[in-house]
Amino acid sequence: MLNLSQPAVSHQISQLEAYYNKQLFIRANRKIKLSEAGKTLLEHGQQLIALNDRMESLLAEGDSSQTIKIGCSNTIGECLISKMIQDFIKWSSDIKSSQIQITIGTSVHIADLLYASEIDLALVEGQAGRYNFVSHEFYDDLLVLGISPQLRIDPGNQEPAKLEEMTWLIREPGCAMRQATLDLWKGLNIAPKSVLVYNSNTLIKEGVKNGLGIAVFSKLAICPEIQSRQLIVSRFKDRDRYRPFYLLRTDKQFKSNLHERLWDFIVDLDENPNASC
Repeated sequence: MLNLSQPAVSHQISQLEAYYNKQLFIRANRKIKLSEAGKTLLEHGQQLIALNDRMESLLAEGDSSQTIKIGCSNTIGECLISKMIQDFIKWSSDIKSSQIQITIGTSVHIADLLYASEIDLALVEGQAGRYNFVSHEFYDDLLVLGISPQLRIDPGNQEPAKLEEMTWLIREPGCAMRQATLDLWKGLNIAPKSVLVYNSNTLIKEGVKNGLGIAVFSKLAICPEIQSRQLIVSRFKDRDRYRPFYLLRTDKQFKSNLHERLWDFIVDLDENPNASC
């Protein structure tokens, strides 16, 4: 039954008895049976094997004790992640929202948290190239120029000289939207004379709505304001401008069953996920 020779089995029996310092088998009249010590070993051995099988099964399955910490940059956290998590939970009926924790911050801050293993997955605007993360591009974010109707200016009129005269509202250093704005200025070869720096997308949105100036926006982030005509927007005249959103994780971190399922869910999205706004 074991596909072993009789001498090999006898040798292993001898080793087992020597290890426990007990006679485990009684040999008589060419027959063999378990001693009392052998019966005890068999009973407890079977229990240990069953317990090990149960442990392996539990660890292989997703269970309600697993949690995952996700870090999101501001636009993703404000406009995308809620709908994505809602769809993931619908797709994974055994997962509860209480198993998923979300932190929102700048792309640089979220990348630092991932590098420090304080979160498990990161969804950021830009790859956070300071670190060698495993990455997957999951969204193409359309950028637009936003202006308040109060200014009575056509955002489609994008003559460089006119844009330089406007006051621009931009994010603070370390924010992906600031970099997108600087890249635009470089591409248009302009150097605006008046710049206001804010540490919040919401503050920039309110400033532009109140006529303080103009700004580059993720169209995703200002859907309600466009629909209510609080902001008017235009695509850029030189070319459509997008910025990629990336899903990140570290290469050598422990990856729970829940972690792998959420990663695969996002990677397998066939198109840009629906936005909550």
